[in-house]
Amino acid sequence: MRNPSLPALTALFVSAAAGAQTTPVQVPYTGQTQPGARSSGGTVYDVALWVNPVNPGASRLITADVNNGLFTYALDGGELQSVTEGTSASVDVVSGFPGVAGTSQSLVLSANPTLTGLVPYVMDATPDAGLTRLSPTTAPLDVGVSYGTVRITRGADGSFQAFGGLASGGLRQFALTPTDGGVTATPLRDIPAGLVMGLVVDRAQGAVYVAQQGQGLYRYGANADAGIAGTQVVAITDGGLTSVGRLALYETSSTDGYIVASDPNANTFVVFDRRTLGRVGAFQVVPQDGGTDAVEQSRGLVAYSGSLGTAFPEGLFAAIDGMSSSTQGDNLKLTSWGNVARAFTPPLAIAQQSDGGAGDGGTDGGTRDGGGGVVVLPGDDNPIGGGGAVSDHGGCGCTSAPVSSVAMLGLLGMALRGRRRRG
Repeated sequence: MRNPSLPALTALFVSAAAGAQTTPVQVPYTGQTQPGARSSGGTVYDVALWVNPVNPGASRLITADVNNGLFTYALDGGELQSVTEGTSASVDVVSGFPGVAGTSQSLVLSANPTLTGLVPYVMDATPDAGLTRLSPTTAPLDVGVSYGTVRITRGADGSFQAFGGLASGGLRQFALTPTDGGVTATPLRDIPAGLVMGLVVDRAQGAVYVAQQGQGLYRYGANADAGIAGTQVVAITDGGLTSVGRLALYETSSTDGYIVASDPNANTFVVFDRRTLGRVGAFQVVPQDGGTDAVEQSRGLVAYSGSLGTAFPEGLFAAIDGMSSSTQGDNLKLTSWGNVARAFTPPLAIAQQSDGGAGDGGTDGGTRDGGGGVVVLPGDDNPIGGGGAVSDHGGCGCTSAPVSSVAMLGLLGMALRGRRRRG
């Protein structure tokens, strides 16, 4: 009997690995925010997580409502504060920003269409203080410019920077500098990135990933001197993406983890390996009891790898539900990252907490509960597009391939041995 050709076996292997990842897995949520937006659905555009440095279980979620402003929620879903100083299209937070007299603070930026600029706030850790506008008598940063997306990061030199997706298209990078108790923003470069739907900055990889409307996922250098050219990672209709919205980064170490992209049209979240940028799979967030209130038309998400107290000791995944039947408006659905990870076969990686689940919200570079899934790398014959390679490396060094993939690897080995014998 003649052995199958190596190209045929390779194509079969790629098809098997890719096919195993095409159907989204179901992840139940364990909590949700109340009461939702103040108006009808479709107004909550973004969400950020502020981690309480003293008590991670008392951390807060901040939502950006394009009709109503900023809202903060406890991890149990209860509303804590509303800031209706104009509207908000996007929000982000970073800790350690220099304050007065050598103090540090958590800086929050809101992309405010009403005030046409980036409005800075600080988050106070005391139970009742919440968000307070920084330098309330000054104009917003880059006043007169409307932004649809904002993300704050730290530069390689420890400086604070921000990326803002212009509502008219393109991406602007700023240096953020503390000044007299406030903050100034100095433009560093403009990138012609199309209409930015979402972005995430990977400091360790020196990359900023941008979701461009109607185009897909792109990668740019994060340093201000990296130029303005980008590389397309995944195109729309490739990699299981029918559309692309907000992005999130889940870190298991300085180099490993996942990039999670919202696909609002398909009501799914697509997972890419952080190291290889190969597609791992996709998931949907659904009710535990099999009801109808699944996450739909999600425009924002959080994927956090640190422990957040007893409620979320394995990290947090939170997503905006743009059509919540339980609140008759937008709200957030919350679940443990462990629930997300174990819905996959093999499981995705879960960052190892330094104290076994009640730590300070950080990670120590370890992982638990297995793998990282089968990673399908870019290739012309698989759902990503590119070169046709397949890897079972999930980015954390602890991935196990499904039995079907192992079997296919065995067939490939048999084919190689047969070719050598014939030679």
